[in-house]
Amino acid sequence: MTAQSWAVFLGAFLLGALPTAAIVARAVAGVDIRTVGDGNAGARNTFCSIGPAAGVLVGLVDVGKGAMAVVLAQRLGEPAWVVRVSGACAVLGHDYSPFLRGRGGQGMAAILGILGMLYPWETAMGLLVAALMLALSRNWDLAWFAAFGLFALSLWFTGYTTAEALYPVWLLPTIGVRKLQQTWQAHKRLA
Repeated sequence: MTAQSWAVFLGAFLLGALPTAAIVARAVAGVDIRTVGDGNAGARNTFCSIGPAAGVLVGLVDVGKGAMAVVLAQRLGEPAWVVRVSGACAVLGHDYSPFLRGRGGQGMAAILGILGMLYPWETAMGLLVAALMLALSRNWDLAWFAAFGLFALSLWFTGYTTAEALYPVWLLPTIGVRKLQQTWQAHKRLA
């Protein structure tokens, strides 16, 4: 691995760590996004706690952060595995932003940006599945779980390698870990 690869990982982490939700919530409503709603510094909490326009803005920027991490690694001529690890670094930066003392979002928007750059058609189909499941179940987590599972299967059945097909599944636990941590933090605040 080269020094450039390490620099790409660090750059992707710092790009992901930019606290979009905190900046927008402070600018629009004068609040710390970590103290309202579910305490998540992401697009969904911004949407619910600050407003739809602010939430959509945060979501778009967070999707862009994930996409940019992949594009920059690709443009620098990094191998495919470095491109994928740099995407994961962007998600980890978003989830554990040093600018928010290790707090952040759950990484869903950043993951969508990464997957959209690597697998555009499959990502579009995954979004349709998620929207359909959300409409049927009204359960955000179930909708995304189903979409990620079908997304990985679609990659495998359309000729991608097993490693490529498992990449979305590899990113999924970051969301689950953040959810568990945020639930624990919320529980501690209420206790």
